[in-house]
Amino acid sequence: MTGGFAEPFLRKRLVVAGILAACALLLTVAGAGAGSSALPETESAIRRAETGIAAALDSLLAQEGISSADVKTWRATADGKPTGRIEQRVTVGRSFLSISFNHALGLRVASFGARVVGSEKTREQVVTMHIVRGRATIRSIAFVTDAGR
Repeated sequence: MTGGFAEPFLRKRLVVAGILAACALLLTVAGAGAGSSALPETESAIRRAETGIAAALDSLLAQEGISSADVKTWRATADGKPTGRIEQRVTVGRSFLSISFNHALGLRVASFGARVVGSEKTREQVVTMHIVRGRATIRSIAFVTDAGR
């Protein structure tokens, strides 16, 4: 004699599990196909975007009244090798509104396929904005509050 109630219940669970597995497989294949169909960006397109992003940032810094003497720039390294990311340290006064700067910067870099991700260290009075393009952070800007300003 069969289990009666358990057998149809088990059958339903197996059917649902099979459907879910098929959906997961389809989503995995669709995701892999979407990434491979995109053409890689040319070196000149990458340079144009980076140049445009740098110009947008410089323009915003000038609008905020931040002089070039308050901006320190260097190329990031890992194990002594360049990473391709530019890092900057910007000294700002207490009146600097990081949230509005972040918003304005985000609007300007969006046309270059980039976005801005910010973080804050309240105790140290440092706000860092990372410009991300594709899957890589291409520029990090640390805004450090100078108590004397």
